[in-house]
Amino acid sequence: MSPVSKEIADHLKSEIRAVIGQSASELFLRRVDTILDECSAGKLTVAQTCEKVQKLVSLFIDEGKAREIHARCAPIITKESAAGN
Repeated sequence: MSPVSKEIADHLKSEIRAVIGQSASELFLRRVDTILDECSAGKLTVAQTCEKVQKLVSLFIDEGKAREIHARCAPIITKESAAGN
């Protein structure tokens, strides 16, 4: 896997933070950032990253917020797929 572009990584991070920012602890946000860093480094695709974050949010915060992350990530996943990553 190749690393995702900075634009896609930043967009993904901002969408996820917009959903969980106020309802998550700093510790939780650092864990999410670690997952996002794996995406930026090319260890995970955007789809894998979104799924991993969704599961974490669903388990520890709220299923509704996990669904919202899915909805916000879908266009980003499509954009990454179209770019051929």
